[in-house]
Amino acid sequence: MSRVGVDRPATERPGIREDPGAPETSETPETSVDGRTRRWDSHRAARRTELTLAARKAVHHGGPELSMDEIAAAIGTSKSIVYRYFSDRAGLQRAVGEAVLHDLGTALADASHGAATPEGALRAMVGVYLEMVAASPSVYLFVTNRDERGAEDASAPMRVLAHDTAELLVPVLTQVLEGAGRPAELAPVWAAGVIGFVRGAADLWLAERPGPDDAESPALLAFADAIADWLCHGTSLPAD
Repeated sequence: MSRVGVDRPATERPGIREDPGAPETSETPETSVDGRTRRWDSHRAARRTELTLAARKAVHHGGPELSMDEIAAAIGTSKSIVYRYFSDRAGLQRAVGEAVLHDLGTALADASHGAATPEGALRAMVGVYLEMVAASPSVYLFVTNRDERGAEDASAPMRVLAHDTAELLVPVLTQVLEGAGRPAELAPVWAAGVIGFVRGAADLWLAERPGPDDAESPALLAFADAIADWLCHGTSLPAD
């Protein structure tokens, strides 16, 4: 997880002010206003990213059920500052989900391109997803849990992840289908089904696991292998 220290609100941190400063005397009024707006927008975006990563760390250590008051206290600021940047809990869930999506999307793309065979690529991508869940189940649950006050907004990052991951899978599954003499145009449908299958299996595994799992544990790796086998070969046992 990213380690970001958020000690106090932006207005109290040395060297950072809510008003980026007065314009240079050589600037026209229009240019100075645009410059201040750009500096303020850049400052706000940086501050939002800082708070997002700090909240992700707080949830990782404190659990997905942390209240907004508890999250604000854990990252060393006030709830009013958190609401200033995220508006509500669903907004914070969405921001943390987008940060997770960025990291996971990069890892999934690397896994799909680094494998020697289509089946190997699928196995690697399933493994990456499960490793993410095992490495920080609290963050995973925080992002995927639907909040009654903002269920659609809160689930948006996972919908984007499902779409992007399915697109990564299409060329992999196209090769599998072509190798088996099946119609290649079935690949997008199969990719969508794979995403739902893997997420459902991961949710069940997370709910039923007896205790914390290391991302490289034999049990987790065996589970990833089993899912990849089911997706590629069904449930029939291989011949001796």
